[in-house]
Amino acid sequence: MWRLLFWLLALALPSMVAAGCPGPELRLLPLAPGLWWVPAAPGESDGGNRGQVSNIVLAQEGRGRAARLWALGSGPSPAWGRALACQARARLGLSITDVISPWARPELVLGVVGLRQAGPVRHWAHASVALAMAEQCPHCVARLRLRLQAAASDLGDEPIHLPDQLLQGEQGRLGPFDWWRLPRAEGRWITVWRLRPTGAKQAPLWVAHGLLQGEGPPDGRDADLALLLQASQRLATLAAADGPAARFIGEQGPVLGADAPARQAVYWSNLLDEARAAVARGDDEAAPAPAWPDLPAGWQRHPWHGFNWQRAWRQVEPEVLAAPPR
Repeated sequence: MWRLLFWLLALALPSMVAAGCPGPELRLLPLAPGLWWVPAAPGESDGGNRGQVSNIVLAQEGRGRAARLWALGSGPSPAWGRALACQARARLGLSITDVISPWARPELVLGVVGLRQAGPVRHWAHASVALAMAEQCPHCVARLRLRLQAAASDLGDEPIHLPDQLLQGEQGRLGPFDWWRLPRAEGRWITVWRLRPTGAKQAPLWVAHGLLQGEGPPDGRDADLALLLQASQRLATLAAADGPAARFIGEQGPVLGADAPARQAVYWSNLLDEARAAVARGDDEAAPAPAWPDLPAGWQRHPWHGFNWQRAWRQVEPEVLAAPPR
């Protein structure tokens, strides 16, 4: 009975924002007791979605006064971070104590300033992610201001807070999570996170920003597609021990099933193979991105598939043209 009451109450929470909390009004959807998902808007940042195009996960660690609330991601701006801090406290009765920046994407990491304005928050990231944020964030903020249009004021004057709690190495444990570092491009890294189940009936949850995508094809812009293929295969191997119970959350879209990493690895493999074959045949590079038999419905027409095709072509062309003739 208590579980039924938990879910009924949780489903009602989006309409129960406490007076005084700033907008936008956020959806904090329950995944399990002590675990919530703030879903992203699909597509690109704009004034309508205020840049909230990356999924965020909140996880409670411990109970009572010793409880900590971890945020995987902080949102696209200080204004959004302030909304998250206030609404999490009002709806969940918990203050965010720790925030993790999984990779250097502005829409995922610029809410930290707002979270810290609401109370003391430890800001965690892998050292390589923190370095990328220091190098990329100033330029990314300028581009994000243009995309947000009328909502650009959400960013304020100083929207960047670099992580001050740094992780080292290729894998480790932090709070309720296990984590691994995986490559996205040469010298650029993402971190994937596995929430350790707290009960026998809780499914293992993996969060893979910058790698998995639940809303259309994965996004390979600014990435080395061969490294994304390797990272997807590595994630599939890591999660194999969890079996069919494993669930995944990517950059956007809904919770994914256990086959998500393998399916996206197949996509990258097929895309690269198709590009190699097209270059070898001398096809027109400007032709539409191709389909193949197991390409999911709708993906061929998705803009990201077209961008991925252009990137795959550029990355395999030197390799194919340098190969000796058969």
